[in-house]
Amino acid sequence: MPSGVKTALRVLGAGLIVGAAVAAPVHAAPGDDPYAGGRNYVKTLQCPVADPWPGPPLHTWVDVWNRITYPSDGLPPPAIALVADTRREQTTMTPITEYSMWITVNWRNADNGRRGTVKLRARAPRNTWQAVLHPGRGRVFFEIHQSVTAILAVPGVNPQTAVCRGSATAV
Repeated sequence: MPSGVKTALRVLGAGLIVGAAVAAPVHAAPGDDPYAGGRNYVKTLQCPVADPWPGPPLHTWVDVWNRITYPSDGLPPPAIALVADTRREQTTMTPITEYSMWITVNWRNADNGRRGTVKLRARAPRNTWQAVLHPGRGRVFFEIHQSVTAILAVPGVNPQTAVCRGSATAV
């Protein structure tokens, strides 16, 4: 192999190693704002759900954000954003084998008595979704219902469900 090719491969390998070393953390840390635009990180919830494909459970982390200047749904603040991701892709036959997620978030504002439900669907090679709650100002309790299914030829194969709870203050 010519020395120029060896040098190029070494530089490429070093770049991949350095790139992996500066990759984003597994979940957000206090003060981090990976989604620029005036958000405040509150906490990360663990919401595991069984994998509809053979394999270990999908360890889903839900990052909770408040003080959102411009919510992604275009409605005015105050809002609480829930951003979920497994950070593990299904690698068997992606994109042929994907996940379909049906998410329902029931919320209740303890300060003003408002209640609501946010429903969404997502389709991706991993369990990832985002929901925005508009409860008004105050302490908000929410419950996340996840239904994750496999997509092979049709969606809805081997549904797996899980429920997790959390709270945040909408300001």
